[in-house]
Amino acid sequence: MSDEALIVEPDALLTSGVCECCGRLSRTLTGYVHAGDATLAAYWLHWTVGHFPDLNANMDIVIGRWGESSTADDRVAVSLGIALVDGRESYRVIDAASRSIAESGLAGAALQRDAVIGTPLAAQVFAAIDAIHLQDKRLPIIMAPE
Repeated sequence: MSDEALIVEPDALLTSGVCECCGRLSRTLTGYVHAGDATLAAYWLHWTVGHFPDLNANMDIVIGRWGESSTADDRVAVSLGIALVDGRESYRVIDAASRSIAESGLAGAALQRDAVIGTPLAAQVFAAIDAIHLQDKRLPIIMAPE
C-alpha cells in the first residue's frame, strides 16, 4: 500500500437475505479504500441484525490493484471474523476460500488464514481495516438490536 493516507469511501447498505436460524434480516455494508486516486481495496461487512455480538460478523476485503487495466489476478480476497472483545471490535483473519467472496470473480485467489498472517499482506489488510474502522461512521449499526 502507498504511504499516502488511506481514505474510506462508504458505498451501499444492503439487505442481503434472512438468517436461516432465526429469520432476522442479514445486512451488508460496502465500501472502498483509496490512497490518492488509486483504489486499493473494496470491502463487504456482513452481519445478521440482532446477532452481533453474540455471533460474529464477517468482513470480506478484495485488495490489490484496481482500474481499467487490472484483472481479478491483480487482487486477492481476505476474510475476517469480527467479534466483540473487552467492549471493542476485534478482527481475526479467517479462511476466505469458504466464503462467497471466493466465487465472486473479483479476486484471482481467496486466501487461507495462513497465507495472510505474518506476511506483508497482513500489514496492508490491517491498515485498510484501521481506516475502515475509523472512517466508516456506519459501523455502529452492527450493534443495533433491530
